[in-house]
Amino acid sequence: MAAENKRRSKAKAEFTGPVETEDPTGEGGTGGGTGSDDGGEEEFSLEEVLRLGGTQADYVLLAGLDDSNELVDGGRKGAIDDLEEGELEAFISRLGVRAFSGLQVISDDPGGDAAPTERKRPPAAEDPASSPQVTTSPQVTTSPQVTTSPQGEKKKKEKKKKPGEEPQRASAGAPPPASGVFDFQQRGVLLIRPGGKWFHLDYANESSASPQDPTLVARYLSLARRLLEAEVELYRRRRSLQGGANAGWMKTVVSAGVLADRMAAMTLLVQDAPVHTLEHVDALVTLMGRPGGRRAGLMALDTLRELLLSDLLPEDRKLRPFAQHPFDQLEQRASGNRDARDRRLLLWCFEAQLKQRVARFVGALDALGRDTVGAAKARALSTAHQLLAARPEQERALLGQVVNKLGDPDYQTAARAAHLLGGLLQQHPNMRAVVCGEVERLLFRPNVGARAQYYAICFLSQVRLAPGDAPLASRLIAIYFSFFSACIRKKDLQSKMLGALLAGVNRAYPYAGPGDQKVQEQLDTLFQVAHLGRFSTAVQALTLLFQVMDAQQGVSDRYYVALYRKLLDPALGSCRPTPLLNLLFRSLKTDLALRRVHAFMRRLLQVAAQQGPAFACGALYLVSEVMRVKPGLQQLLQEGGGR
Repeated sequence: MAAENKRRSKAKAEFTGPVETEDPTGEGGTGGGTGSDDGGEEEFSLEEVLRLGGTQADYVLLAGLDDSNELVDGGRKGAIDDLEEGELEAFISRLGVRAFSGLQVISDDPGGDAAPTERKRPPAAEDPASSPQVTTSPQVTTSPQVTTSPQGEKKKKEKKKKPGEEPQRASAGAPPPASGVFDFQQRGVLLIRPGGKWFHLDYANESSASPQDPTLVARYLSLARRLLEAEVELYRRRRSLQGGANAGWMKTVVSAGVLADRMAAMTLLVQDAPVHTLEHVDALVTLMGRPGGRRAGLMALDTLRELLLSDLLPEDRKLRPFAQHPFDQLEQRASGNRDARDRRLLLWCFEAQLKQRVARFVGALDALGRDTVGAAKARALSTAHQLLAARPEQERALLGQVVNKLGDPDYQTAARAAHLLGGLLQQHPNMRAVVCGEVERLLFRPNVGARAQYYAICFLSQVRLAPGDAPLASRLIAIYFSFFSACIRKKDLQSKMLGALLAGVNRAYPYAGPGDQKVQEQLDTLFQVAHLGRFSTAVQALTLLFQVMDAQQGVSDRYYVALYRKLLDPALGSCRPTPLLNLLFRSLKTDLALRRVHAFMRRLLQVAAQQGPAFACGALYLVSEVMRVKPGLQQLLQEGGGR
């Protein structure tokens, strides 16, 4: 310890006192000759340290080392930490770290080329002791003592700051960024680490509804593309260097493996680092559209569907284009941190490119859905429905594909499409208006066939409405009656389309409100259908007539005459009697004329005697319920009246 203190005192004396040039005789000064103080050890001078690129702080640090002591973990074995109060803070100040705090600040002065150079040169180290300025050579200068108090640090920062070094503050009325902001900076580390969902990363959910400056967006887009390309290339190099044999094997499988192994390898690579492996998504989309490769296309379809649902598409929002991000606040949000800004740009560029890939995938899916093979069409239809039900991305295009399958020549595919649309509305009831609007566009296309129109009307007639769907119900009734009028003009009263239309009107009318006049205009036509149409169609017409008249608080005698005649229809035995019995019970329960109710009951019992057991049981149960509701009928039966 004595030798160390002696060497430290000598170094401080040289540091604080006047510096002399090297003595050629080797006597005195700080020459590099052999000194007698340390038993003949070779000494070094401050000039030699400065000449080799060091600073005075380095000289003091080296002068305090004792080579005879054993070092353990970077310190002397058996030494005691004897740091004085404030010595560590003074040492950090001498390192000049604060001088580099302005390197990330972009100068407002485009012509200030000298300022960045001055910021990159660290200031000369200073001794913590108070001493005058020491000049050792024309190339090296020292500065006064570093003040460690907050006031001294503030003064030091204000002295080093220049007018062109103020951080740029982005705001709505701020000037555009300087040209240096758009310079590309090559990095040796990845900005986005592999692993995890990309849409859960920071900055991925930042968006802006206000329009952005097109010029600013274009410049940032150019920079973001370069950042993404550099990021992908760096990821490839690091994977090839660090992955070893596993990375080489994966690369070989992707390029030359069998089809199933290629799909599995690309799935693993995309799941591990989606931002860096968009090329594999491109390869899968290309396989889907390759002619003559139906098996490869179907496997690529399944692989892409799983990737989109599990790793690539967010659940609660659509993918955003590059221009829908807050570029006018980008520099302010990054707070001068270039890595944070570039990470935002990289994620936004990746999201925009992924949106383009998903659009290409949906286009390839539409082409696959027009395949002549039924299995391929069914797979494409099922995939479109799954994506439509699970993710909002490209929902309009996917909905159009599913609705178009209502007009497929294969009736199984059309029925499957109607079933999938019904399941979609059960899963997402708020999509009723959107789905019905798309089906309406299909109905009124000039080249659509009658079969497609029939399947579309059947689907609409099965849509379950809610009490708040009055506008949608009125819209559906207008669609039904437009086709209803066309059927009447063709005098096609026996068609299945007419029954589907009336079933749809019956379902939608209770939700449309009493002010709907479209049904009132078609009452005579409905009576005509009730007398001349098929049995099931006539029952639907009578049901609609009863709903309309009951809503007006008065059912006409004309309606009861038509219903009474329908009880003797010969087709009653070959059709389902449930709709007729249901309508008959509702009509008799609301009728105030007991003698007419009595007549209906007699006619019903006469018909039940000639029908099967099921109809007879239903008729007897109906009679008992009507008598329970109307006790006055018992008196008529006891008197044997009613004739």
